[in-house]
Amino acid sequence: MAINYLNSIDLNQNELIHAQIENQASDALAGTGVEGQLYFNTTDDVLKVWSNGSWSSISGDITSVTAGNYLNGGGNLGDITINHDTTSRSNTTSSDSPGYGGSFTAIDTITTNAYGHVTDVNTKTVTLPASDDTTYDLTVPNGTTDIRLAGSDTTNDDVTISATSNETTVTRVSAGELRIGLPDDVTITGELTVSGTGQSSFAGPVTIPQTPSADTDAASKHYVDQAVTGALSYQGGYNAATNTPNLDSNPSPNPIKTGWTYTVTADGLFFTEQVRVGDVLIAETDAPTALADWTTVQNNVDLADLTTVGIGNVNPGGAIDVSYSGGTATVSVEDSTASNKGAVIVAGGTGISVAYASGTATVTNTETNSSNTATGTITAGSLSGTVTHNFGTKNTIVQTINSSGDTVFCDISRTTNTSVATITATQANDITILVQKIG
Repeated sequence: MAINYLNSIDLNQNELIHAQIENQASDALAGTGVEGQLYFNTTDDVLKVWSNGSWSSISGDITSVTAGNYLNGGGNLGDITINHDTTSRSNTTSSDSPGYGGSFTAIDTITTNAYGHVTDVNTKTVTLPASDDTTYDLTVPNGTTDIRLAGSDTTNDDVTISATSNETTVTRVSAGELRIGLPDDVTITGELTVSGTGQSSFAGPVTIPQTPSADTDAASKHYVDQAVTGALSYQGGYNAATNTPNLDSNPSPNPIKTGWTYTVTADGLFFTEQVRVGDVLIAETDAPTALADWTTVQNNVDLADLTTVGIGNVNPGGAIDVSYSGGTATVSVEDSTASNKGAVIVAGGTGISVAYASGTATVTNTETNSSNTATGTITAGSLSGTVTHNFGTKNTIVQTINSSGDTVFCDISRTTNTSVATITATQANDITILVQKIG
């Protein structure tokens, strides 16, 4: 279904891209137009315009070509060929029909404009050869017929073998032997790959990067020393009832190292702290002598969950605040904001009422449809229609439809209290104006 525009469309000097002119097979099917109306005739493949009461082609195509003197051919359809008529030429000395060695004027180029109209014809003088047996000689440069390829070379060239510093050496063994090998000190700037199933050995120390970067890299002594320092080293069980082995009575000498770890096998006091079976003791310094030098990991107290009483704490969550004082947690609900969930109260606004019952809010629209919408009519035979809505705002959506319910496009103007629709030509049926308030 075509969209009906009842007013002119102003593109404000913008391009109309990928547009198609109305296609019809004949003038009769195109019907009666108005001055300047266009359509494309698909039978003749020409663009036509309505002018002075009829359809006329504006393509400017040349529809017929006629051959003139001493020419044959021509036509009015498809590709047209014009040939020089040699059979009718009887007077070879005539200036109209020259023979060999004579000359005549011929059309060189024809210039047309964008509509196919001829705007210029250029001519030139054509001179015929003295005879029809003219021959042409091909001259070889320098008067020779011998073509020689350049660049051939049969001389012997010397070859120099050079060694790369710190990578290879070249040694003369004899007049007929050169030996290429590795120098005593080899420096390789790229990568060295050693393959084979045997073991590689080094008589001296091997220097590698201090810190490895891949899992398969060799580790330096410095890296191993740093990695081992402070690592956990399990030493066995600890009887807290008998202090066996001696951990808290200043053992002397004190061999305990940072990272030594023990598991409590019998309940008792460790320094002044009660420890029980399953607890883990970790030395934090070498030769520890106080409870502060140890980390005690409690193992016999479960973490709390929904069904188990145990160790736990309360953390704040979405819309929940938690504060502590003297070991007591206070939990409160936050007020809701634009960026945070929380407690909220629904309040009524313009055209909206809110009622509460048993904690449930009921929201009701108190505005009627007539408060936000209005209609009007462009009466058949009229050029405009006005809707007085008194919305107090220009923020309205205005649409116009015909008697079939199809959208038509009219000029629309708005004030705070009215909406007006106008058309350029009267219609046979009423046009309904629909107005809706926004905001």
